[in-house]
Amino acid sequence: MHSIVFHIQKGGTGKTSCAGNTAAGFARRGYKTVLIDCDQQGNASSWFLTSPIDRELADVLTGAAGAAGALVEIAPGLSILPAAPLDGNLTAFAETGLIKNPKAFEFLVVGLAALSFAYAVFDCSPSFSQLERAVIGSADEVITPLTPEYFSMDGIEIFTKELARIRKAMRRNIKHDKIICNMINRSFSHHGAFYENLKKLNYRIFPVPQDTRIPKAQVFHQSIYDFDPKTKAVPAFEGLIQAITEA
Repeated sequence: MHSIVFHIQKGGTGKTSCAGNTAAGFARRGYKTVLIDCDQQGNASSWFLTSPIDRELADVLTGAAGAAGALVEIAPGLSILPAAPLDGNLTAFAETGLIKNPKAFEFLVVGLAALSFAYAVFDCSPSFSQLERAVIGSADEVITPLTPEYFSMDGIEIFTKELARIRKAMRRNIKHDKIICNMINRSFSHHGAFYENLKKLNYRIFPVPQDTRIPKAQVFHQSIYDFDPKTKAVPAFEGLIQAITEA
């Protein structure tokens, strides 16, 4: 199983939309995929689920439930391990449970692999607390979504330094060679200039166009693949997925 975290310590970059649509794209290709909602606000869960949940991620991390009992299938080949957005226990686990069980996410990855998932996609909040560090430290790869704005360049530099610390602490070579340039509109000169500067960095850049159908799909609890498979965002995600599967 290949585990991927979408993260940068900056809000509004579209981490959840990128994680959810990438997971949906994997499943469309026939890969058994799980989307893990590691954001205490539960945005990915609110996006894909329309019914109350019985179990959530925190239950699995604390051992109150097995992963199989908490998973919810949301499309053929695609399941979500949800986080309760309002009264969930993920925040409490992050504050106290990780101290007692710092390898909880490593054990989670092993458990998901045992359920024959090919890909595990983690959606995180923009924080860089012990929770996000533990998630990143358990993963094979981190992909960073950025939006074409000035402060994003500072964000990637800060994130790279933090990732280096996690790699050293965990003694793991966590891959980080892909950036999503999200919500880009090349008819805007400043977007074009940002993209050209981004290409100078030592990353593979995947542009995802500015498209109102991406957030609209979330209102209808669908991935962009289900909501409008003909939109230009779909081949953009397909390019990213192809790069991941070929690695």
